[in-house]
Amino acid sequence: MKKIIKIGICTIIIVFVWAFTTKPPESEPYTAGERLEYRVHYGMVDAAKITMRIDTSIKTINGQNTIRIIGEGRTLSGYDWFFKVRDHYETFIDTHTNLPVKYIRNVEEGTYKDVEHATFDHKNNKIYSSKGIYKSDGPSFQDVLSAIYYLRGQNLKQMKKGDKIKVKFYLDKTIYESEVTIGGREVIKTALGKFNTIILKPNVVVDRVFPNKDALTIWATDDANLIPLRIKTELMVGSIKADITKITGNKNPLSSKIN
Repeated sequence: MKKIIKIGICTIIIVFVWAFTTKPPESEPYTAGERLEYRVHYGMVDAAKITMRIDTSIKTINGQNTIRIIGEGRTLSGYDWFFKVRDHYETFIDTHTNLPVKYIRNVEEGTYKDVEHATFDHKNNKIYSSKGIYKSDGPSFQDVLSAIYYLRGQNLKQMKKGDKIKVKFYLDKTIYESEVTIGGREVIKTALGKFNTIILKPNVVVDRVFPNKDALTIWATDDANLIPLRIKTELMVGSIKADITKITGNKNPLSSKIN
């Protein structure tokens, strides 16, 4: 049971976790200073919280201007006795190409701890990690955090139910490719009110934890921000859900909000 809950919470963290000299390109639906906060539920239990924020300053890495995005997930103190999670992810996205330049992963999950630093060479399709050198079979790969913002940058509002987006991303010495299907539109109720949303369904690997390839669902605001409001993961035993609790610094008006 602990293993199933661990993988479920960590999946959600990874997914979230599926005044400056320059700024992100105007075409992107996010901007410096944006902050998103979520509460994670396992059944009826509040288990963890997740924060994703975009730094307000530009970082220069190897001559490239980048925006720094931080994703953090942690179990609540009342849940730590059962399974403690302290996950920290960072990605540095080139403001010109919108591709990640640098990636940091520092995780503590129960007794498991791991730290990784990596830089991305998109010209030669290589990842130079503290764990080794890895090669992609093609360009334009993401890391697990930048992939969220890559999806937000797609023209989702023009897509219809059944349309698909392919996302290639790096995680823990491996490059994965996921196909994300547009699942239609739906009105959902959150702690911040009701919203019109776009449904995204990334493929997952069917194993002892996930009952089918469509076990993961994301609801994003159906407006110019495309902010993930909810993510739900079906497990072999129960489900885990993350819901938005706070939005600040959003680039565009939340026109998808109904009340």
